[in-house]
Amino acid sequence: MNAINLTVKEKDILKQLFKELKPKPKIDVLEFSKKYGILSAENSAITGRFRPIKYQEDILLDGSNSDIDLLVFMKSTRVGYTTILKFIIAYHIAENPCPQLIFQPSDKKANEFSKKELEPLIRAMKVVSSKLIKSRQDNTQNYKRYVGGFISSLGGQTPNNYASATAKIVMGDEYDRFPHDVGKEGDPAELMEKRMESFWDGKLILGSTPTGEDSKINKQFKRTDMMYRYVPCSHCKSYQRIEFKNIQWDKEVRQGVYTELPHTAKLKCISCSKMIDHKDKRQMDNQGQWRQTQVFFCCDEWQDPKITLSWKNLKLDGDQDSKGYAICYKCNKPAEYNTLAKRKRGYHINSLYSFQPNTTWQNTATKFIEAKGNEEKMRSFKNTWLGEIFEQKRIKISNSKLLSQTEDYTKVPLDQEVLIMSVDTQKTWLQWTVKAWCKGETSYGIAQGKIEGDTSQRFVWDKLYNISNIRYTLQDNTETCVYLCLIDSGGIGSTTETVYNFVLREECLNSPTTKYLAIKGEGNKTEDNSVREIITESKNKNVNAPLFLIAVNKCKDIIYDRLKLKKDDFGYMHYNKNFDEEYFKQLTSEEIKFTKNKRGYLVQEYVKTRDRNEALDLEVYNLAGIKLLEKENLLDLSI
Repeated sequence: MNAINLTVKEKDILKQLFKELKPKPKIDVLEFSKKYGILSAENSAITGRFRPIKYQEDILLDGSNSDIDLLVFMKSTRVGYTTILKFIIAYHIAENPCPQLIFQPSDKKANEFSKKELEPLIRAMKVVSSKLIKSRQDNTQNYKRYVGGFISSLGGQTPNNYASATAKIVMGDEYDRFPHDVGKEGDPAELMEKRMESFWDGKLILGSTPTGEDSKINKQFKRTDMMYRYVPCSHCKSYQRIEFKNIQWDKEVRQGVYTELPHTAKLKCISCSKMIDHKDKRQMDNQGQWRQTQVFFCCDEWQDPKITLSWKNLKLDGDQDSKGYAICYKCNKPAEYNTLAKRKRGYHINSLYSFQPNTTWQNTATKFIEAKGNEEKMRSFKNTWLGEIFEQKRIKISNSKLLSQTEDYTKVPLDQEVLIMSVDTQKTWLQWTVKAWCKGETSYGIAQGKIEGDTSQRFVWDKLYNISNIRYTLQDNTETCVYLCLIDSGGIGSTTETVYNFVLREECLNSPTTKYLAIKGEGNKTEDNSVREIITESKNKNVNAPLFLIAVNKCKDIIYDRLKLKKDDFGYMHYNKNFDEEYFKQLTSEEIKFTKNKRGYLVQEYVKTRDRNEALDLEVYNLAGIKLLEKENLLDLSI
């Protein structure tokens, strides 16, 4: 029999065909995780045999569903997402081997995932470790080869990492922390999708807690069928989502003080209005159902399943499938996205469904109460506890309203803990303000002013020294003085050395009442506000005097939040009649705009709306001063 001569291309086609015709795996990810799944003591509080929570089962099923090419998890923390991801990886090593790529927000995070999550999983599951090729070059920390494929852990910040290999399963973990534009080569999800183009059954898996209005995981979730978990009321059996707006708790007045009682938190049924105890949650979830909520077009109209309440178990994903698929309320046909050859599946879940000990409804209510009035804490609560994007309140602060709220006091409040003076340095003047600080970081503007003159001349600084030593009268007619004076050293021209020389003056160093510090503002964008300390001492050895660095934009976030508070709120900023219209115009002289930085991340930036903003800088420095005293345990303004 004569041999058939085939071209290289024809051979590749046949090879791919034979590969795809190989027998399908006998079990899916859910069965695999139940049969072989082990939770390692190295990274799990619960160890031993894995027993999936009911809400995890359908998600695990979709990990091996070849009809789904995009799988998105928009989630809070503490819902078992990392465990699900690891068992999907293990399944595609031991049961249905294929090439896999997992991207993390940075190379450091990629190393951490391999070391703290993947390697303990391999050590715990012999069914996985037995498949690995043991040679040194095929088994490194971030790259492991096995029969039928490999798993590679990569950082998602550089274009070269996306061009490293092709894979059937491509994952993007903590996707909201990725840049919006990777090295000016495009969206990270699009770059990931290109890595799996040669596989007819390739799957892109993206998961993350969301962040702000520019959330990437939220945009990807909206591309999917948008599954939410519906559970029956323990009283009337009406199905509903567990949403924080329906978690209610008691409030009462105790000795004239309004008090919230989060330990009484329960879920109020949207149908019968009865209160559901947290202890009923597991039984409710065991009878729960994932339901599609994405809108679709049918019978000449757009339909929202949340409004029409039209779902049916179509058994699209196997006999074990219990999902509620959206159908037309008129013709009962499946929603159009259920008829596609390749479907895009999205899951949203929050910590109210979680069974971890610290995620009770009572604890969640406590976290919410703690976050009220603090925009940064509320952002964290929305993102990490509820799995929701945080929409920043863009309330324009009116300088005229602030002027109208000025008060008639002239003396320092008796409950003041400390007086802080802040100084902004310009070439031809110094601008200053003095504030009194009380419990809860409530502040009182006491005095403000301007010293005219060339700041390279000594007489200007002599005036500042005299003003900083003014004694102020308290409401009981006793006296107090400024304890801390912070002076901006990042001004124009040669003012930096001039400030250093002033704080090193003998009278400043030996002052019995006032400490003088040189400061410098850092940062123009708010991208790292959540991790930066407000004030830190500089480690620059070339500086001639002790220098403290201030996270300016983190302070501005706090200040603009506090300017929205009510008069009786802790943190409210009081001002007397010494503060004029120009001061408040300067205080409200900036606003936030979104820009892309050099690494492609979308960041918030404060931009001026008028030329002069010294008052805002003075408030920043004053706030940094109180944070420094608290940091060094010299003062405690906690409530």
